[in-house]
Amino acid sequence: MKQPSIRAIFFDAGNTLLFPRVEELAEDLTAQGYPATVEDFYAAERRGKHKLDAWLWPKIRSGELPRMVDYVYWAEYLRALMDRILAPEGERERLSRRLIERFKDIRFWSRVFPETEPYLDTLRTEGYYLGVISNSVGTMEEQLRRAGLAPYFHMVLDSALVGVEKPHAAIFHLALERVGVEASEAVFVGDIHATDVGGARGAGLLGVLMDRVGAYSNPDCPRITSLPELEHVLSSG
Repeated sequence: MKQPSIRAIFFDAGNTLLFPRVEELAEDLTAQGYPATVEDFYAAERRGKHKLDAWLWPKIRSGELPRMVDYVYWAEYLRALMDRILAPEGERERLSRRLIERFKDIRFWSRVFPETEPYLDTLRTEGYYLGVISNSVGTMEEQLRRAGLAPYFHMVLDSALVGVEKPHAAIFHLALERVGVEASEAVFVGDIHATDVGGARGAGLLGVLMDRVGAYSNPDCPRITSLPELEHVLSSG
């Protein structure tokens, strides 16, 4: 049942709606002589998130909000992955560059889990305003269209186009203005505690963690592992 106080639901894009095809990267590394598994990538993701959270939360609490926060995540992600596949020092830069080129290609973020579209359709039918707030490179709306998800959203904010990124409150305020709701009437769902929950909280929204890889065991906010689990958050008092 729809919670009357919530009128709008905003989503991060990467690792919340769209996921990278990391199995292809694992196959590529293995073919180059560095056996890798999907779990290696998930472990790197967990470590990257923990590193970013440890660095960013103190800055959020002090009101010091840097730009380009994703750099910290990706630097630790690649370091963790190179450790797991036992890549020698002389090969790490080359392999990391190869991986980053794939991750930077927005079309690589094309995995959509089967429950996503039906649940977004349910939320639209129930009357929620739906939007996307993404730290991206200017082509997120295009990628959502390729993935078949764009029709479900009333608006898409891409940080490269609007000039501000999460966790800065301004990007959340812009989203609220676009759909005409108050912060207390909105939820934001994202996969990184400091960037997504911290940013949403700083703007007055309820933050919900999407945690498919098990990075967070006991967060101070609602945690889900698939989109339909959001229903429990929306229906709770």
